[in-house]
Amino acid sequence: MWIDLSVFADPEKTEKATARRRQKAREEGNVSQSPDLNTAISLLAVASVVYFTFGGLYRDFSRLILVFSSGFSGTATMSISQAMKYLSFAFSGALQWLIFVMIVGVAGAMLPSLLQTRFAISFKSLIPDLNKINPVKGLKNLFSLRSIVKFLNSLLKIAVIGYIGYITISGALGNYLSTSQQPTGSSAIFLGNFIYQLIMKIGIALLAIGILDIYYQKWEYERSLKMTKKEVKDEMKDTQGNPLIKNRQRKKMMLLARSRMMENVKNADVVVTNPTHVAVAIEYKESMNAPKVIAKGAGEVAERIRKLARKHKVPIIRNPPLARELFKIVEIGEEIPSRLYKAIAELLVTVYKMKSEV
Repeated sequence: MWIDLSVFADPEKTEKATARRRQKAREEGNVSQSPDLNTAISLLAVASVVYFTFGGLYRDFSRLILVFSSGFSGTATMSISQAMKYLSFAFSGALQWLIFVMIVGVAGAMLPSLLQTRFAISFKSLIPDLNKINPVKGLKNLFSLRSIVKFLNSLLKIAVIGYIGYITISGALGNYLSTSQQPTGSSAIFLGNFIYQLIMKIGIALLAIGILDIYYQKWEYERSLKMTKKEVKDEMKDTQGNPLIKNRQRKKMMLLARSRMMENVKNADVVVTNPTHVAVAIEYKESMNAPKVIAKGAGEVAERIRKLARKHKVPIIRNPPLARELFKIVEIGEEIPSRLYKAIAELLVTVYKMKSEV
């Protein structure tokens, strides 16, 4: 049976998640990981520890039982204080072993989780959220794709664990009946090996399911982070500012810069024109390394530069090629390139002659 996943998708959420959306989700603890993989590794870790340590624990308890049986049935009876001492030692050893197994199990679950989430730790998910107990939202989530996949995944795990349990028990039943007639130690060792094999097989099966689940969780995570076009635009407004406001600010800054530029025209030594379309104001003082452009403009701006030049009696010289070249390659406040020194020098000589003749 083919399931059309598109029916579960939000038709408006077509855009990939932005970096800010991903970072926010990570801060809230919303990251991609497979719980099945964590459970599988934890099971395998616990099974391995039990396999390599249970033998020593079993031998210690066997010796303890032997001491008890000889102490209470022999001629030399064991005192209550000695018995309590042995019992305390036994329970202390068993408790330490259980704590060690639990630590390995917790570490086996936490380590793959941290590796999958790249050590993302968040406590926001622990804060109570009334939306989580919202019946309307709960009903909606009940029929979501995530819920359906979780249900199918649970069925798969039950089927796999049931099948593994059935074949393992069936295969071991005959051997168990034969060992049941042997000493208690042999039966205990057989039972321990059986439990170890059962847990290992279940762990390996869950590991395979967990590896497949990683790919689904990544796909589901990317799908859940998708954004609508409006959300992307709103985020851009928040991070970069409203385009209309930015436009106004840019225009305001341009007007201020142009106003400062016009103030500099009175300090110019000469204004080169094209003759009406372009105007470039040049300043040169003996303290400067080279002449520099202090104002330039085209159209209406060029006309204002010429008017200010006339007002402050700054010479205006018509030189279309030079004016176009300066307007094109030299920014306001920059020095004139060396390849134009000769042309500028001739221009300044003409200006000084004009001033000396007045």
